Amino acid sequence: MSDQDLSETANACLDRTRSAVLNVLVVVGIMIAASGLILGRHDPDTPLPWGFRETRQALLTALGVVSALSYLVLRVVAGRDRLRDPSRRESRFFRGRVASASLAALAVPLGFAHGWFLDPDLKALAPFWVAALGLGFLALPRGHELDDLDEPMAGG
Repeated sequence: MSDQDLSETANACLDRTRSAVLNVLVVVGIMIAASGLILGRHDPDTPLPWGFRETRQALLTALGVVSALSYLVLRVVAGRDRLRDPSRRESRFFRGRVASASLAALAVPLGFAHGWFLDPDLKALAPFWVAALGLGFLALPRGHELDDLDEPMAGG
């Protein structure tokens, strides 16, 4: 089913949600560019609160937690079972998608901390940036996610 086959209310919900998630992704892109510019001129000789390995492991663990939470919010808050009630479908769909993308955006500051304290090379920062962008794009809604529900979305 294409976006054209959805009701006017569902299309408005999709457009509003896409716009909000894209705004989050634009902010993620700006944060990535800014951190890349800042870290490109930084030599990490900052004293670490723990050792190198422990700090690296803590940041990678935090990345895993942020990624899992982002995906979990997407599946639980905006999952099909939660969208069954037409009166709450639009708000749940919007909140779940935007919250998921916003949580994913937290991977960029974690990457910045990794670059600032440990290693500012692109290959060290890539997992953080890819997680933020990948999970953000995963939160972008598609029209088929609102079709085949028992009742049409409540207007409003």
